[in-house]
Amino acid sequence: MFFDLDLHKTREAMLYYLYMMSDGAISYSEEKLFDEICKELELDEEGKRFAVDKSKEVAKDPKDAFNTILSERLDEQVGHEWFGLGSKSTLARVIWNLVNLGYADTCYSDEEKKIVNHLVEKWEIDKGIYQEMVDTADTMLALTKQKEWMISTFPNGRERDDKEKRIDSEIHTMLSDIKLTIEEMTM
Repeated sequence: MFFDLDLHKTREAMLYYLYMMSDGAISYSEEKLFDEICKELELDEEGKRFAVDKSKEVAKDPKDAFNTILSERLDEQVGHEWFGLGSKSTLARVIWNLVNLGYADTCYSDEEKKIVNHLVEKWEIDKGIYQEMVDTADTMLALTKQKEWMISTFPNGRERDDKEKRIDSEIHTMLSDIKLTIEEMTM
């Protein structure tokens, strides 16, 4: 059904989906970001659907999703070793995706934080880099809220357009910076 690389991508997508399930509800914004992450993974619709269905089979409720990740029962359910074996930059990218998913619904829940902290510790990701990721996601959320407020408050026009562009530019710069940090990580 899947080649090894596809299986690796599917297991990674399962981690993201279980993570989204862990705090009780999957928001529209989380689902949208999950779709984007699957595209970045070059996971086709069949692989994505398999990951979602298998996640729902593995974890019947949020607490089970949370425990599946923390106890690493994902290995047992999928029948392969924990997917997280890879370069530090790959693992950091996974952490960044999890942090982003955590902030997607505007609330980085305690369950999400516990999962990410567990993986940061397990994978020996530098705590300073993790904090940079959280700070970046927090700032991006604040900028996004500012942009939404500006759109709802100010009439269309050049001034509003210029402010939107500045905010978009700041967000783009922050994303570029965090991606560069991740790429520069080594084993």
